[in-house]
Amino acid sequence: MSGMTNRRSFLRRAAGGLATVALSRAVHSGPAPAAPSSSPSGTKLLATTDYYCNILGARRLFDREQMDGLHRYLASIGVTRHQWIVDTIWDLYDGDSSGLDIIAEAVKSAHAHGIEFYAELKPFEGGGFGDTLPLSLPFPDGAVALRDMRGIYPRARSFVASHPHLCLKRRPGTYEAPGPVTAIRLVKGDDQPTRVKAEHLSLWTSASNNRFERYKGPMTFRESVEWRATFPKTRMCRVFHLEGLDLPEQHRYLLIRCALSGDQGDFTNERGNLVELAGPGGADMPCILSTGPVDYDLHRQRYLDVPLYKRIMPYLQLPEVERELYDPERGREHYRDFYSFDEHRKITELYTLDKEGYVGIACGKPEYMLGNLHPIYPEVRAHWLDLVRYCLDRGVDGINIRHSNHTRSPEDWEYGFNEPVLKMTGGDTSYPVIRSVNGCFYTHFLRTVRDLVKSRGKSLTIHLNAQMLLPDDRPTRLNYIPPNFEWRWETWVNEIADDLELRGVWSLRPWNLRQVLETFSAATRAAGKPFYYQGNMKELHFDGTHEFTSREIDMIKQYPAVDGFVLYETANFTRMNEAGEIVGSPGVAEVLEEHFGSKQS
Repeated sequence: MSGMTNRRSFLRRAAGGLATVALSRAVHSGPAPAAPSSSPSGTKLLATTDYYCNILGARRLFDREQMDGLHRYLASIGVTRHQWIVDTIWDLYDGDSSGLDIIAEAVKSAHAHGIEFYAELKPFEGGGFGDTLPLSLPFPDGAVALRDMRGIYPRARSFVASHPHLCLKRRPGTYEAPGPVTAIRLVKGDDQPTRVKAEHLSLWTSASNNRFERYKGPMTFRESVEWRATFPKTRMCRVFHLEGLDLPEQHRYLLIRCALSGDQGDFTNERGNLVELAGPGGADMPCILSTGPVDYDLHRQRYLDVPLYKRIMPYLQLPEVERELYDPERGREHYRDFYSFDEHRKITELYTLDKEGYVGIACGKPEYMLGNLHPIYPEVRAHWLDLVRYCLDRGVDGINIRHSNHTRSPEDWEYGFNEPVLKMTGGDTSYPVIRSVNGCFYTHFLRTVRDLVKSRGKSLTIHLNAQMLLPDDRPTRLNYIPPNFEWRWETWVNEIADDLELRGVWSLRPWNLRQVLETFSAATRAAGKPFYYQGNMKELHFDGTHEFTSREIDMIKQYPAVDGFVLYETANFTRMNEAGEIVGSPGVAEVLEEHFGSKQS
């Protein structure tokens, strides 16, 4: 509640404070560019749809009538631009299989209701996120899925699945784990005594992320107190040593079970410091920790047995996969002691061994950020341009480029060191040099997008992400933008984009949001480019109070450096009723009527 109170207080102050700063700038920078709008306030109202989220709520695909119903509602609340996220990870945009050319039909429907229609593209969204599957499942050549040491990711663009080596690569020497594990060290975050004893621990191993078997080979146990370079100050730590191991080299997955579990655990450390592995000769080996066991029946109920998931993910439709995954006897065998190694948790998050009752370990680190393609490769840039061309061919009014995506890593600072980059830097792996090269090629791609879009007489919007200036303030969240890029956003503002959209406001504290908003808007205003504020999606919903959204819109309306407000996303404030009709939130409509003078028809 304290965070909500702080943010509400900020919105009250900002409505006056930000406007004062903006008015001061206006004296020196001249008048703001006029932004097209149907609202009496002069603030443009936009809305964004992530179709995947809409159909998840409805558990069915839209037909033409529902597409028209969505645009009818958006027009009634004063939306003048509809932005539709086009993501070919899902089997949705193939007219032959879906029976509907979604973008072409959406363009027609939007235009029929007097609304601009933009295709929003996420170049770096290629897959490699979400639920993983057991590595023992079939993975035939040409499978539309991704696979690495963590498991099988069934969500993937076909291009990425065919070219995983074109994704952002980890820095050489930081992911390899040669040789078998000979010793395991469990490190407590301090030197205090623990209730965990040697007899509480057992070691299990596997060549895969499932089907662990108890290790019965040689092993000695000792306990010590040793110095560790903990943050923010070094300290002495209690260490359990499991030594003299004779593991098969192919057994790269380890599971330490603790007979103690519950709320009273005391063997705690950060996830990134809890486990240390040693190989032949005592050399340290990199590793990652499991996010936990996955139950077959629960996974089927929540994910695999949802018809829509299976319908839009080609990997789940493969006969080999269906035979193994959906047969209960075979499926349960694949899920026997199946541990996910999805990495969407910070390495600074605390982990308590005798609270969880286990710790799962995989030797090595992921070699690639699967899904985040690198723009230094001509094939990648051509693939991205094909997505732009696909949308332009269907008559969209503009293209919106969003850099954030759902492929994240708790060690993202180690990625972006691909061979062509290192060749260009002469082997220099210093961050400024790597970021400069990576950023140069991405900006080059944006210039080619501009040229293609302009050749069709269309418009280009580019996202400005809050995390380009400040990292995500939330303590357990990872950054959504690719790592180690010099984001040349001022060049985008001045030379490439027609207008700009701010994303990521929910990831910042009020005082940091103000810094980001003022920094970006100063540049867009000086360049004479419209600047749109993407609203806090965490506060926009169908039911309940809409006080926060109301205050947020009020702040933006009083801030001349911002030309529009983006309702993100339509799945949050529209629904499909039992009759299959699209209906909108009465509360949201009331807020928009109050601020924009629009009325729902």
